[in-house]
Amino acid sequence: MRKVIFYFSPCGGTKAVADIINKEYGDVLMQELTTPSMDVELDANTLAFFCFPVYGGRIPKPMYDRMKQVKGNKTPCVHVAVYGNRAVDDALLEMQELTNKYGFVTVGGCEMIAPHSVDPSFAADRPDASDVAKMKEFLKKLDEKETLNEVRMPGDPNYAKKKANDFPLYPKPSKECIGCGICYKYCPAGAINAKRMKTNKRKCISCMRCVSMCSTESRNVPLPMRVIAHAVLKKTCSDRKEPKFYL
Repeated sequence: MRKVIFYFSPCGGTKAVADIINKEYGDVLMQELTTPSMDVELDANTLAFFCFPVYGGRIPKPMYDRMKQVKGNKTPCVHVAVYGNRAVDDALLEMQELTNKYGFVTVGGCEMIAPHSVDPSFAADRPDASDVAKMKEFLKKLDEKETLNEVRMPGDPNYAKKKANDFPLYPKPSKECIGCGICYKYCPAGAINAKRMKTNKRKCISCMRCVSMCSTESRNVPLPMRVIAHAVLKKTCSDRKEPKFYL
């Protein structure tokens, strides 16, 4: 069966997990969804992996637009939720329901850990060797299945009515900003003003891609907010979480 990997990875953590899958299968087709890409149509003889980060227990808002570019036809898929060592909450179920609308059938799911987007000091070394070994074991079991049947992902069906467990932080440019436009060009949510490089708080998903890509290191979240965020995240992100798999 042909395989394809889609990934939404603003800061590289989710891509690191996607690369594990890619390496295990031997360089399969990979398509990035972090920014808008080409339209794709897949048949029932293709197994699709959707790798995405978890923000506040939900999928990234831009995924709703990105999935309009990916069409399935009873195409089996596996959802790979990557989170910063807090929790996945309802993200897997949300992704399952979204992909169902575009012709996909969920046959498996994963919860993997990568550095937290807001404070990368949490889960800084993930995915590690143990995570990789567990992912490989999951992929082996997936390949050994004679029939790929639909699997219900965990989560609260009323997730849309719940308040997201996020800690929104909005990066801003400092006086050292040279206005190169990298942050504006590659923002997944289109939340940055092209002229002043300021952040639209209504659109920003706090993925920190603009911070990680800034060529002059002049874009960041104000220090007081970073200190508060670290203290809050320390309560929920300090203890090591382990990958989970669903087949």
